[in-house]
Amino acid sequence: MKFTATLTLLLASLATTTNALIIPTFSLKVGDAFPSSALSKWGIKGKTSVVYFYGADDAPSCKKENSLFDEKWGDFSGKGVAVVGVRNEKGAKGFEGAQKLVVDEDDEIRNLIGIPKDLFVLGGRETYVINGKGNVEMVYNDQFGPEKHVDLALAKVNELKASSGGKPAFDLPTFDLEGIKNIFQKD
Repeated sequence: MKFTATLTLLLASLATTTNALIIPTFSLKVGDAFPSSALSKWGIKGKTSVVYFYGADDAPSCKKENSLFDEKWGDFSGKGVAVVGVRNEKGAKGFEGAQKLVVDEDDEIRNLIGIPKDLFVLGGRETYVINGKGNVEMVYNDQFGPEKHVDLALAKVNELKASSGGKPAFDLPTFDLEGIKNIFQKD
């Protein structure tokens, strides 16, 4: 058993080999900037967001994760948080839900941020909570526990809201009321 676990960990840490040099992949960590090009493309730049990567619309655990995010949609959207599910083009089967679902063409973003494959072939299931400045606040990776992705993301969103004094998870526009009054006052 120990040999199998050790071998699995060793093999999982190897991404590619080039001239006998082993190059591991690294996923984004808390505090890292999420690629702003992806946030812009998905229409969530400047917003606190939950971005979760999954494999395919028709896989049982992926369906479960999508359904759970749908069930909790009101909890996220009520706090001003966008939820985006990202799958690869091979996995897109047309699942429709409350949250926004996007296709990651050729796994471009998945590869850019270094989400490792699970079991050597499955697209990794990874969830990020990203603040309005585009920085990662939470990362969770677990192929076999889709419900925990939703629970941990919601807990982090609640924590962020509490630390912001109950303000929405994104900045609301402010207005200079005195300046507006002065515009309309007659001399």
